[in-house]
Amino acid sequence: MKITSIFIKKKLDKNTDHFLDNSQIHYLKKVLKLKKNENVHVQDGEGNRCICLYDGNASLKTIDLETRKRNFQITLLAPILKKNQLEFMLQKSVEIGVKNICLYIPEKSKHSFNYEKEEKKKTRYEDIIKSAFLQSENFYLPNLSIVVSINDFNFNAFKKIIILDQFSKTLLNNKEPCDLLISGGEYGFDDKEIKNISKNRASSFNLGENILRAETAPLVALSRLNI
Repeated sequence: MKITSIFIKKKLDKNTDHFLDNSQIHYLKKVLKLKKNENVHVQDGEGNRCICLYDGNASLKTIDLETRKRNFQITLLAPILKKNQLEFMLQKSVEIGVKNICLYIPEKSKHSFNYEKEEKKKTRYEDIIKSAFLQSENFYLPNLSIVVSINDFNFNAFKKIIILDQFSKTLLNNKEPCDLLISGGEYGFDDKEIKNISKNRASSFNLGENILRAETAPLVALSRLNI
């Protein structure tokens, strides 16, 4: 039977009881209908998960602590898309496995999106990521960032960069090392984006003969690379 999971943004310790805030108490009691002396998983998003016993009120008693090494090492640099497509991509990329996610406004869609408006939506995007993180029982919570464009992204921290390009002659397989995966917007990359990515030693790969939607392509690529 699957145990309820919640996120607590602090370092978990095996010998420490955890006191809940009002929103967490409401969530456990009213939403999850958790009863006194039932077990709950508490995760900190940094590789630690406690099995705790709920006291029926405002605290959790630690029973056991499990720590795991990080499995997923790929950061996803993905386009901002329309609401439903973007939220789907965020949710599923976390479920499949991703280290961090950075969103950018594609040059070919820059008149459709506004950076300031997207920043205001960041809390909602983070809630979607957090929910998928708990549902998938990952031990590490992906960090989310937003940049104005690909040109504002810092490539220096990455050694093996892969760009998804339907016109590439090389099919992406699960043997390719990758720590940064770049996917394009609904209308693809423009010349400025390609030039900037190319100067940062990116290798281009395709995902097969079929043309995939902008929200689907990074999910297929992550699935292959995580095998």
